[in-house]
Amino acid sequence: MGRPYSDDLRVRVVAAMEGGGNCRAVGEAFGIAPSTAGNWHRLYRRTQSYSARPMGGDRRSKLLEHGDHVTALLAEKSDLRLVDVQADLASWGVKVGYGTVQRTVKRLGLRLKKNDLRD
Repeated sequence: MGRPYSDDLRVRVVAAMEGGGNCRAVGEAFGIAPSTAGNWHRLYRRTQSYSARPMGGDRRSKLLEHGDHVTALLAEKSDLRLVDVQADLASWGVKVGYGTVQRTVKRLGLRLKKNDLRD
């Protein structure tokens, strides 16, 4: 995964755009795509911030509010597999993927049955 461009570059690009430059000319001058220059300028005008947003992770997990339920479920039956937790959540109307359940269980610091193979 790549890294975000530095805030220093973002400041200079936005300043050039504010100074009347167009996306194509500013992008070429700084060695970035014209769409990137335009996106940064729009972001700055909307939020007054140059910084990149956080990358990666599971920030918007559907299971954040169901952590107590997952913890209680695994405390009740410690030999459950991730697919069993996923099925239980689906019965509650929370449809999530296998990876989401796995990341949530890990984030909660819980342990699962070792032979956790998908059915």
